[in-house]
Amino acid sequence: MRIFRVVAECGGLTAAEARLHLERSTISRNIKALEERIGDTLCLRGPSGFELTQMGETVLRAAISACDTLDAVRDDLNMARNVMTGDLVIGIADNILTNPKCRLVEALADFQRTAPAVRPTMIVRPPAELVLELQHRHVHLCINGAAPFDADFVRHDLFDEEFCLYASRNHADGPVRLADLDRLGIGLVMRDGNAQTEMLWPRLGLQHKAKASGLEAVGMLIAGGRYVGYLPTHFAEVMQARWKLVEVEDATDMRYATTFYLNYERSRPLSAPARCFRDLLLRAHRAD
Repeated sequence: MRIFRVVAECGGLTAAEARLHLERSTISRNIKALEERIGDTLCLRGPSGFELTQMGETVLRAAISACDTLDAVRDDLNMARNVMTGDLVIGIADNILTNPKCRLVEALADFQRTAPAVRPTMIVRPPAELVLELQHRHVHLCINGAAPFDADFVRHDLFDEEFCLYASRNHADGPVRLADLDRLGIGLVMRDGNAQTEMLWPRLGLQHKAKASGLEAVGMLIAGGRYVGYLPTHFAEVMQARWKLVEVEDATDMRYATTFYLNYERSRPLSAPARCFRDLLLRAHRAD
């Protein structure tokens, strides 16, 4: 069931090979054995792609529940032996490492000293995707700036991030001003899942816009010279070493800040490794 869960989450046998460190033939035999024991087909594999059957969806939910139960059993046994083992999957938003307010590295270092037998896995996703990863139980915890205000989630605030409207200095010899953008043929970068750019678009009244997923894509489009867009100040400072980025001069009232949170599901009991990491992460940020 663990193997089937990984295959279902990866969307196929080939994609699951890397995560499971098993050959495709071995994975296929395990899926077939599970289907024989259950007495039904769990997934369709063919030229049209990989798709779960209705029974496959049911078994996937059962597999997730079973994995959670086994994690709880492991915790009980580990507590009796005064050790901590298992896996910890952490999802983080893209490009937060350069934020001086982020203490994730310090917390990870403490965690590795405290629980050296735990196998950590870290995945980086855009904020909107992290919410889905958490809901689908692909991660135990996530650090995200777009946390839902839903009663199903526990949230702990960690740090803030300031965003400014940036342009390429190559637009003009002097400062870049809002009034000059349309005349220069400059458009706006619309970042997926970012409400601030959606509100800014009609306010600026520009003729052109581009879409981007992730901060690196936003930064590339701005550096290319034809677009302005929102970037965190710490990320823009890193880019300054290579590209001439500058805040649009008369756009200071368009700045905004977002808060990053540690999020996890209220209905899913945290494992011992997850509780340990949570406590260390909160302590690292409260130290300021």
